[in-house]
Amino acid sequence: MTPRDRLMIAAQLKEPDQVPVTFLRSSYDATRIGLNVKEYIFDYKKKLNAQIKLHESFPDCAFVPSINPDFGIVAEASGFGAEIIYYEKEPPMNHTIINEVEQIDNLKVPDPHTDGLLPKVLEAYKYLIENTPSQYQVDPSAIRGPMDLATAIRGVAPFLSDMYKNPEYVHKLMDITTQTEINFMKAMDDVSGGSEIIFMCDDIPGLISPKFFNEFALPYMKKIFNSFKGKVKFYHNCKGSMHILEPLVETGFQVFNFSFENNLEETKKRIGKKICLMGNVEPIGIFHTAKPREIEDICKSQIETAAPEGAYTLSVGAAVYGPDSSMQAMINAAQKYGKYPIRKK
Repeated sequence: MTPRDRLMIAAQLKEPDQVPVTFLRSSYDATRIGLNVKEYIFDYKKKLNAQIKLHESFPDCAFVPSINPDFGIVAEASGFGAEIIYYEKEPPMNHTIINEVEQIDNLKVPDPHTDGLLPKVLEAYKYLIENTPSQYQVDPSAIRGPMDLATAIRGVAPFLSDMYKNPEYVHKLMDITTQTEINFMKAMDDVSGGSEIIFMCDDIPGLISPKFFNEFALPYMKKIFNSFKGKVKFYHNCKGSMHILEPLVETGFQVFNFSFENNLEETKKRIGKKICLMGNVEPIGIFHTAKPREIEDICKSQIETAAPEGAYTLSVGAAVYGPDSSMQAMINAAQKYGKYPIRKK
């Protein structure tokens, strides 16, 4: 059974042969092999080789997205005309474009075939599909969630303030960002003929109240997920989400890569029979700096807490910033302690 097979079985709320280990892929992958991040983004051959190298280095874990046209998290914002800032060892970032809320009245949904970096993503995706060895899965790029994209072009503080002062404009902006992500994902499906997964990243729901989540986030996230029937839907949120766990599940994803800020036992108890949990080892203080033996012990505890009855994949509660030794320690822990059946703690 391949690591990807294990992950997809867990996504169906079942038990594979052992607990899967799954890592969120990001532009930090470039730095693992000493590659300039901007060079990684625009040189498709180097991007492919970097991603394959990571698979070769860690054949016993899954990556999501797998081989993919990674442009960081700026492609959609660039479609609105946002300026992109590139770094040598960090993923790119974008400047905001909405200084006054009334500018939202003139905002248009970008065309993924012509605007900003979006056509480059499609071009890279086509290259990867045509050139990736058959033993590797090619996935579409991760997309930003509608609220994440809204704050990317408006700014986090102004957007949160708008929820109180200008709610009608928040809804207008969320309509635009939601349609942007749907169009982008459909354009990638046109390139591939249809993908197995959709991976959406949106941290902002973790910053707002349940009331605001239900009003300003839930219907828009749900619209995106409902637009892609038959795909395995992944949702990533780096912020604490204990206050919105149940309504989050209503948006329609199957796999939840959740923050280390969440209590694992309570998260499993409340939603672990409805969705597959992916997480949630602390990414900086533990995964980045702890010794392999410490990481194995922590992962053993996580497995004992969340793996019984399946629907769980061991992971980090964020992107993978830790060293190779930490990744291998997590894989070792799953192999040692994650064989099914697993008794409840």
